[in-house]
Amino acid sequence: MKPSSWLDDQLLATLAGFPSGQAIYDGAGMITLELPLIVESGIPTAVSVVVNWPMVLANSVSHLYLIADLSATPLLTRIMLLPDIVPPHFTFEITLETTTYVRAMVRLGDGTALQVKRWVWVTPSSNSAGSRPRCGCAIERAELNPSPPGAACRCR
Repeated sequence: MKPSSWLDDQLLATLAGFPSGQAIYDGAGMITLELPLIVESGIPTAVSVVVNWPMVLANSVSHLYLIADLSATPLLTRIMLLPDIVPPHFTFEITLETTTYVRAMVRLGDGTALQVKRWVWVTPSSNSAGSRPRCGCAIERAELNPSPPGAACRCR
């Protein structure tokens, strides 16, 4: 079971500049959001968003919002979708610090709002303080003669 987000859809809508009380519909089939289910804290992660282009063309100017609910700055990006100018496929690099929902929201020109969301688990970074250096000699040395966590590699 996935924990529910502390931000509700209406708060996210307000953050993205949607009118208060606007309904946000499930965007499955219209928006595709791809990113790993598990990422390392502080490490840039690729996120791919594909928007159903006929939907955008029928509604003239639209906007895409990428939001991480529990991020220090939840609104990761906002892009104006202009038919024939902006491609329907986007790739971003984001950095997450905590486990959260990542949402792709699209507001169409007629005011309709759609979203897809994905729960992403964030694990501690493997190169944080206290982890072993990643060079081969450090691994061999650690197995033969363990040094305290965070000790500098002596091979350099």
